[in-house]
Amino acid sequence: MTKLNQSYIGLRKDLLTFISGESNNVLDVGCAIGSNGKYLLENNFADNVYGIEFDKVMAQKASNCLTKVFVGDLNNQDFLKVILENNIKYDYIIFGDVLEHLINPKKVLNHLKNALKPNGKIIISLPNIAHVELFIQVFIKGTWPQNERGIFDKTHLRWFTKNDVFKLVTDTNLKIVEYKRKFRSRDAIGSKMSLFYKIIKFLRKDLVTFQHIIVCEHE
Repeated sequence: MTKLNQSYIGLRKDLLTFISGESNNVLDVGCAIGSNGKYLLENNFADNVYGIEFDKVMAQKASNCLTKVFVGDLNNQDFLKVILENNIKYDYIIFGDVLEHLINPKKVLNHLKNALKPNGKIIISLPNIAHVELFIQVFIKGTWPQNERGIFDKTHLRWFTKNDVFKLVTDTNLKIVEYKRKFRSRDAIGSKMSLFYKIIKFLRKDLVTFQHIIVCEHE
């Protein structure tokens, strides 16, 4: 049995908190095993949750609880076309730490926004490469780690600061309606915000911003 990366399959309540109302149509891009969709359906936030997943093992698990799962590579133009050819319009599209794994995230975002309803919203989460962890690893330890998760996930193809995230959204003719930072002192899960890091947070929030969360909509 394939061992699943626990960092990829968990429930993202930090993103789902931006979903309101009932009977929504939701697209979870990079749905993994369907944890987000299962929660939305069971708690009546959505009538239908569709997923997009590259990993066939996780997609199979997700298909047991989601309305439908599109299985394929978002770097493939033909696969992108297949998703839109279903003519489904969504109230919410979730990109939970997905875009940084793509060759051309702007192209994918620009393509899938066409499936968003006129008053729909896109929820994006991206890791922050401007975190103090970059300074520690590159300039103090002299290495670029190849980790299984986090800021230095070895499968990342693109890296984003806050300015880069905002540019990505505006370049795809979307409007940012909410921005939130997720703070963490170090890359390690469970790292504590000691006095030293609290001072850094006070002086420059970017250095302890672990993830950027952006909610956007059509201009």
